[in-house]
Amino acid sequence: MEKESFEDQFKKLTLSEIDNIVSKYSDYPIDRLIRLNIFYDQNKDKPIEISVTDQDRKNMNEFAEFRHNAYAAYSIFDIEKQAFDLLINQKPKFPPEAPDISNKLILDYISDARVFIDSTTNWVKKNIPDYFDKWDNIRKDLYSTSASYRICYHLRNYVLHKMYVPTKAISVFSSNKVDYMLDIDNLLDDSQFINKVKLPDDYFKDKSHVYLKGHIVEYHNQLHYLYLLAMRKYFIAKGKKVKEWHDYFAKRKFPSKLYELVTTKMELFGTGKAQFDLLDTHDTVA
Repeated sequence: MEKESFEDQFKKLTLSEIDNIVSKYSDYPIDRLIRLNIFYDQNKDKPIEISVTDQDRKNMNEFAEFRHNAYAAYSIFDIEKQAFDLLINQKPKFPPEAPDISNKLILDYISDARVFIDSTTNWVKKNIPDYFDKWDNIRKDLYSTSASYRICYHLRNYVLHKMYVPTKAISVFSSNKVDYMLDIDNLLDDSQFINKVKLPDDYFKDKSHVYLKGHIVEYHNQLHYLYLLAMRKYFIAKGKKVKEWHDYFAKRKFPSKLYELVTTKMELFGTGKAQFDLLDTHDTVA
């Protein structure tokens, strides 16, 4: 049988066990990590044994399901965010890259964004049903009040049906970025697209509305905001149960890594700009 690595062994230790180990090697003029390596070297052939009861397994299974559901939502958001980062951080090349490179980045993003919206809608309905109507009304409100949201949302269907990405890549060498100018004539010629996005007649006379990246940034920030609302409400809804699991595992002196949520929450909430100002408007997170 393959021996456990030091890292795996270390992850199973409680804080009190670590302090106890370090104190035993206090006469060594070396740092904490090296002392723990000495401990591991001297004990690597001794398996750590934990007696697991039926109640332990029940709580473990419930906690595992809680984490699994949280990471299911995170994984969908992460796919959208990775596609967003690739598109936004595209650098200009000389000679320019073939148009299909830019087209793929755009199609990947608007498709992944739609998958995120559909999947997260189902996730909220299933995992925090009491909050679903409020969350879904916020989503509908963002859709109805944001032209950028509607443009990006319906651009995906336009591209799939027309087999054409209505943009032209524009290299902005001063900022080392690539932007995309919308093919306004073709978009305005599509009655289905225009009827769905419901834009003012003079909307595209504002030159800032002609470039796609500005719309995509606003769209992504709004999706990030919807994700944060869902995840925070999930943690709040499960907060009492999480504390019960934490106290139970601590009382049983199980390894703290089994029930520690600090790193988990940091990863799940992610980083980046979202429309946090809307939190006050909707007053949904305590």
